[in-house]
Amino acid sequence: MSLPNERNKDVDTATVQRLLDESELRKLVQALPRALDERDFDGYGALFTEDAVMEIGREVRRGRQAITDGPKRDLLKHYEATYHQLGQLYVDIDKDDATILAYIFAYHLPKASEPMTHEDAGGKYHVVARRTEDGWRIMRCRIEVVLTQGAPLSIDV
Repeated sequence: MSLPNERNKDVDTATVQRLLDESELRKLVQALPRALDERDFDGYGALFTEDAVMEIGREVRRGRQAITDGPKRDLLKHYEATYHQLGQLYVDIDKDDATILAYIFAYHLPKASEPMTHEDAGGKYHVVARRTEDGWRIMRCRIEVVLTQGAPLSIDV
């Protein structure tokens, strides 16, 4: 009879590294909506490489500063509060590169005191990330909007 920790001796270093990487990548993508909801735009920008590209609707934002400026401009202008929900995340790792697919739904409240009035969108984050000296960072993110509900969105997606 083998004890549970005896079986674990066969776990190799590559498997452990893959699990650590997957955990870090999940945290990276989970930090996106959290930063937006907390209005931490600098923290949001820090999730991306300097030369990252963000696609949202017909807009393409090139570089960390443009990626940071986009939601700072759009969300602060139109919404007092946002609430993003992430669903399932799928992570594929190839050495120092990774692709992540994450399902998301976002509630946008023009006035926080009127929660029944909201502009919502659901879709997917398509993310390409790379391991850098600072850890995993997003190189490319495309937001695919699949549906909207509630009042029409005040931002162009």
